[in-house]
Amino acid sequence: MKREVIPTWEELERHKRIIPEINPAAVIAMLGIKMAAEEIQQSILDVLLKKYNLSEGKFCALVVLHQHGADGIAPSALAAKIGVTRATISNMLQRLERDGLITVRPAASDGRGKIVILTDEGADFMEQILPPHYLRVTKLMEKLSESEQKELIGLLKKLTL
Repeated sequence: MKREVIPTWEELERHKRIIPEINPAAVIAMLGIKMAAEEIQQSILDVLLKKYNLSEGKFCALVVLHQHGADGIAPSALAAKIGVTRATISNMLQRLERDGLITVRPAASDGRGKIVILTDEGADFMEQILPPHYLRVTKLMEKLSESEQKELIGLLKKLTL
C-alpha cells in the first residue's frame, strides 16, 4: 500500500515560523527517499516471497553466503552483515538448513566455532535466482539514466557516511 504523507512546502513553511531551523527541502527530500525506497523494496520483496518463498532476511543471508563461497562465514558475522540478532540468525539458519540450502560445520580454526556454507543445492538456487533479481532491480532503476544513477549513488553515500 502506497502512503502519501509528504507535507506541502507551504505547510513546512508555516512550521518554520515556529522552528526556524526547519528546512522544507530537507524534509521533503528525506520523505521522498523513504517512500521511493519502500516502493522499490516492496516490489522486490513481493517477487522473492511469491516466486521463491524467501523473506528479505533469508534472501540477504543467502546473498552474503553466496559472496563468501566455499569459505563460508561465522553465524555471528552473518548476523552482523545482514543486521539481525544472533537469535534471529539461529532460527533463520535452522530453516535454511532444513530446506537443504546451507550447511553448518565446525570451524577449522576453532572447534567451538561454526561456519555456514551454501550447499551445492543452495549455490545452484542462488545462481538461478540472482540474474533475474538483478534484472528486476535494473528495470526498476531504468527511470534514471546511468549518470543519474551514479549521481544518486554518490548522494546516498554522502547521506549514510
